Amino acid sequence: MEQPVQKAQKIVPVPTLHFSEGSLAGRVVRLDRDDATIGRREDNAYVVPDPRVSRVHAQIRKEAGSVIVTDLGSSAGTKVNGTELSGPTVVRHGDRVSLGPVTATFEDPAAASQAEEATMVFDVPKVETGPHLSPRQQQVLELMAEGMTNSEIGEQLGVTERTVKAYAQELYDKLGVRNRAGAVAEAAKLGLL
Repeated sequence: MEQPVQKAQKIVPVPTLHFSEGSLAGRVVRLDRDDATIGRREDNAYVVPDPRVSRVHAQIRKEAGSVIVTDLGSSAGTKVNGTELSGPTVVRHGDRVSLGPVTATFEDPAAASQAEEATMVFDVPKVETGPHLSPRQQQVLELMAEGMTNSEIGEQLGVTERTVKAYAQELYDKLGVRNRAGAVAEAAKLGLL
């Protein structure tokens, strides 16, 4: 008789508190309940066996993908990143949660993976699409695109017509064109205008 094949259960990563100091160094508390208390008393869902932590120190609640910590009138207080809690506070991946003097790092695998994905998306180096123009070359190009003559551009920028012609020639060379119309068309295609 064949044994039924059991399927492996999907492992869902849960948020955790990682203690790295004092007598609790190396201790990890898995925050796997939707609404629970943390403290030193054994009947808390999350037990932190340190005399400096209140018996029932704080509430940890999961809501809409967030983890919310609320101090429950503990004698030493609850802090997130050094700030005393004055009400329910959402904690984020990497935050330091202190139960009195006992501190742990909050780690949320789901948020960490999203941050890594975002980093991968946004760390793409910027690729220049066209030649680099000096600020003055950019001004000349924009005034050309408005249909101004070399003398009008010179008046607008406070330079001689000969200087404008020199800038225009530099633009033609950089853009690989022969005239104003070609320069404006190529610049528009490259997103320079």
